[in-house]
Amino acid sequence: MANSLLTGISGLRGHQKMLEVIGNNLANLNTTAFKSSRALFSDLMYELQRGSTSAATGILGSVNALQIGTGSRISLVDLNFTQGNLEATGQELDLAIDGGGFFVASSAEKTYFTRTGSFSLDENGYLVDASTGNLIKRFGTKGEPDGINPAFQIPGDDRMIVPKGVSIPGKVSEKIDVTGNFPSTSTGPVAQTLRTSAPLLTKTNIPATTGTLLNDLKANTTPYVSGDQIVFGGLRSQGSPPVPANFSVDDNTTVGHLLTALGTSFPDATFSIDSFGHISVVDNQTGISSLSVTLSDGANITGVTGFVNHLFVKTAPGKTADVVFRDVEVFDERGVGHNVNLRFEKQADKSWNMEALIDPTEGIVLDGRVDGIKFNTDGSFQQVVGTGVGDIDINIQFNTVSSPQTIRMGFGDPGTFEGLSEVGTKSALSALADGYEPGELASVQVDSDGTVFGLSSNGLMIPLGQLAIASFRNVDGLVSVGNNYYEASLASGGAVIGTALSGDRGAIRAGQLEGSNVDLALEFTRLIVAQRGFSANARTITVTDEVLKELTSIIR
Repeated sequence: MANSLLTGISGLRGHQKMLEVIGNNLANLNTTAFKSSRALFSDLMYELQRGSTSAATGILGSVNALQIGTGSRISLVDLNFTQGNLEATGQELDLAIDGGGFFVASSAEKTYFTRTGSFSLDENGYLVDASTGNLIKRFGTKGEPDGINPAFQIPGDDRMIVPKGVSIPGKVSEKIDVTGNFPSTSTGPVAQTLRTSAPLLTKTNIPATTGTLLNDLKANTTPYVSGDQIVFGGLRSQGSPPVPANFSVDDNTTVGHLLTALGTSFPDATFSIDSFGHISVVDNQTGISSLSVTLSDGANITGVTGFVNHLFVKTAPGKTADVVFRDVEVFDERGVGHNVNLRFEKQADKSWNMEALIDPTEGIVLDGRVDGIKFNTDGSFQQVVGTGVGDIDINIQFNTVSSPQTIRMGFGDPGTFEGLSEVGTKSALSALADGYEPGELASVQVDSDGTVFGLSSNGLMIPLGQLAIASFRNVDGLVSVGNNYYEASLASGGAVIGTALSGDRGAIRAGQLEGSNVDLALEFTRLIVAQRGFSANARTITVTDEVLKELTSIIR
């Protein structure tokens, strides 16, 4: 009879603990990153009233054992590590882990693990848990001195320093990277070219040469005699008329004599006759030109040639080389910015030359040329062939510093389209110099892999460090120690420290906090079940008490 009392008491104790677990869950309904628990029961030992027997063949069957249980107990209270809802806070140092893993916090004596990312900075700039002051750990070498970026982390010290408000010194520009495209249709400088609309032929339909007499030309209908003249019309390259304008001819004048006379009247152009009998005129200078030529017979002469059928037409208009400009800001050794204009000009050999220009009030360009920027047949960058003054370096003396500054130009890797290219699209050029002006670390941004960046007032984004994220083989084996902290145990195994987005570790969500994963409807249901269980076990004790009363009343 006493066993039924003890059995009922075990049930009361177990359901009381179940109520405590549920009550703790409900109490932490709004606790940041709280993980709910559940109570699991198991039965206790059994009293063996009769042992089991095997069957006797042909006589009796087997007999099962007779056992009476002695109650129940709480066998396990395990944690539910399912993801809680992520709630936006807008605070730059509020962080949540979307997926597996734990932030690592340390005090002077212990290392803790937490899902709560409500961090802040202490007076020394260290990242800490705002509720306990424990230091948040970093992982790896990001933010340590690398010779490129400003560094604030101390090698060998896994604390995270976030020095908001610290001054960032300027950095001198050492390279300008140019990317984009030159149109493949661009041309270098072109000289204006004229050519007769029809070739000069002899009366036997053979192309004329320099030795052909004018009177032998098919176009000559009446031979020239001594005293006849041919009149030169049109304009020279700069717009002035030809001088002299009259060319005296006779029956011995050849096409060669005519070309020589034209060269004298148009000294800034070159005249020649090709193998087909066309007279060509090429301006001696490239660029826009007024060059034009006409031929006609003089007045009151004997000879007649049909020059109207051999007019000089423009076959190539004169033009300057195609030019592309791009401005870029360059910083001197004191961090002062200067605007440098890059001028790219297409050359006759299809390469490009570059010239760097600055405002004379800011300094002097000592060497601003880069010659021979060449491209492959597919338009990818090939190489820079210029040497000496035309090599890939430019040199500028800024007024704000005492020493000249050498800056290397970068156009991409040979054979690639990552930098400059020359394909059939429009011109689209950009240029960016390294270096920056002085600034101040104004705000913080955390990437999804846990890298903490400092945003400077000069636009610089500096990697300050990377948060350490711990993972465990058995997260259910972690021990809760309060303050939203867990400690490793023999069951959980040791922490494996790494970074977010590696292994089974989740992503970092900045400006958010993870909410509690307590399911209110489920907890209320469990609360009813626990209450019913407690009441039922109390009934067992009540009934047993009544039976004991009946038993003691027998002897009265």
